[in-house]
Amino acid sequence: MKLMLSGLSPETDVDKLRERMSHFGPVISIDSIHEGNPDQPWFIVELDLSAGAANEVARRIDGIYFHGRFVHARVLPHA
Repeated sequence: MKLMLSGLSPETDVDKLRERMSHFGPVISIDSIHEGNPDQPWFIVELDLSAGAANEVARRIDGIYFHGRFVHARVLPHA
């Protein structure tokens, strides 16, 4: 399942993000999207998780304060 993370800094280190997200399950890929407003990128994190587990991860990390910013997370349906 894929999670969309927003609220992170444009300087977010993808390797560190991968390491952090690997605590929730195997990370398949991470794509950063800087189009639109480059100061507010999105990160698409694909995890090897069921839909239920991915929803639980999104609930756990949505709204946390990480490196001076609030993270927002949601599961991308059918992605």
